[in-house]
Amino acid sequence: MKKNLTYILLFGFPLLWAQNKLTEHPAYEQNRIALENENKALAFDADIKLSDAENILDKKLFALRKELISETEKQKIPLYNRSFNELKPMIEGSRLFKLIQTMPKGGLLHTHSGGVTDMKWVISAARKYKECYVFDQQDTQEFIYGQLAFFENGKVPKGFTNLDKKLTANPQFEKELLDLLLLKRDNLCSYNDYWIEFEKRFTRINLLLPYRPFFKEYYLKGFRDLAKDKVQHVEIRYVFDELYDFQHGKYPVKTSVTDLQDIVKEMRKTDPNFSVKLIYSSFKFLDPEGVEKQLEMAFQLKKEFPDMISGFDLVADEAAGNSIYTFRKSWEKLNALSKKYGTDMPLFLHAGESNSVYNTNVLDLALLNNQRIGHGLNLIYFPKAMEAIRKQNKLVEISPISNQVLGYVSDFRNHPARVLLNNGVQGSINSDDPSVYGYEGLSYDFWVAFVYWELDVKALKKLVFNSIAYSSLNESEKAKAISNLTVQWDDFIQKANLQLR
Repeated sequence: MKKNLTYILLFGFPLLWAQNKLTEHPAYEQNRIALENENKALAFDADIKLSDAENILDKKLFALRKELISETEKQKIPLYNRSFNELKPMIEGSRLFKLIQTMPKGGLLHTHSGGVTDMKWVISAARKYKECYVFDQQDTQEFIYGQLAFFENGKVPKGFTNLDKKLTANPQFEKELLDLLLLKRDNLCSYNDYWIEFEKRFTRINLLLPYRPFFKEYYLKGFRDLAKDKVQHVEIRYVFDELYDFQHGKYPVKTSVTDLQDIVKEMRKTDPNFSVKLIYSSFKFLDPEGVEKQLEMAFQLKKEFPDMISGFDLVADEAAGNSIYTFRKSWEKLNALSKKYGTDMPLFLHAGESNSVYNTNVLDLALLNNQRIGHGLNLIYFPKAMEAIRKQNKLVEISPISNQVLGYVSDFRNHPARVLLNNGVQGSINSDDPSVYGYEGLSYDFWVAFVYWELDVKALKKLVFNSIAYSSLNESEKAKAISNLTVQWDDFIQKANLQLR
């Protein structure tokens, strides 16, 4: 009894005293609530107000995610330290994924020519052309194993064999070729030089795409896949090349623009709201003089096709290429070029696709007329630049799956986008090069963002509508697209609520 009394005297009374003090002085609780509200007010989606129907769906989606996570725990599935490649079957089998597939996505603002269309289809479609060949010998300085190309009969370089004949004689080669065209992380701990392997995937198909008959098939298939996944607008980082065929030889560079316009017209027969813009893309490994020549060509094309060419970008591995600062004199000439051609040239530069604080490309984007930022992963290391980009209302194009496959993120929960969005930097969800990573559309990236970043309907809605609001559609196109998207979104909310009873 004495021991108990001593315990109460020593520990009980001070605890009761502290609790009474908190009750007497609720300032702590009030300050905590105020701090929580201040954080919410700073977030990128603070301006979104949900309808009653959206709030109902929000609760249902919260429960659906909770159910998913509980099931993975029950089955001992390591949800948080698995690669996308390992997770993909589970994603596809989830109720949440099937629901997200029905959600309107708005626009895909960040994807690349050569990374749009399903690689299984690429092999199947290429095989139908008798003039399609595959390089099946050891790599040389000119060609690499598994590289595909079109050649006229009698002009086939040494080491190439007819693709259809090769696959007929050796059906197992199709799986081998597909593996050579896809970039997968089988697990998060395996070592690979992902950028070298990534670039090899593009090398293997870069001789296919300029062949005009295949070019038309390729983009029609890619656009149809996107429309099926509820994407209504696409902006492609497009590397321009001369198209050709064996009847007419090479066509002018602008032919690819007019062909894409024709493909969009074909798309609109079934998807009347579908639209496409091209961001003229050059390479970071060029010298400043080379980039200036590319800028000049971009202006020429934009003057001729103002409704198709929307801006300019530099692509390639940021760790290996020149910095954005290297081209500062080129950026200084933009105003003079705008006057010369009577049109502007917004920048949509890749920057911060890096884990290093030594990569300072994002600093330039806070100073340039750069409307959107490709990736922006290491922006979180530069708080003043991040604050400037937030105040300038610039958008970061976020590609979560691409970032994991290329080794910038392992556990999706630790993706820098969570920091950016919570600090009021605007974002949109993108797929970057989905065909290289073995999937189509945007649903996979939205699934990853929703599950791992603990998003809600308010965040989903903001991400979706951002993709149109920050697109390079002109004002009238944008107003029409937002109107169409609003109808689609409201319809989705209604149907999703019925589906998740």
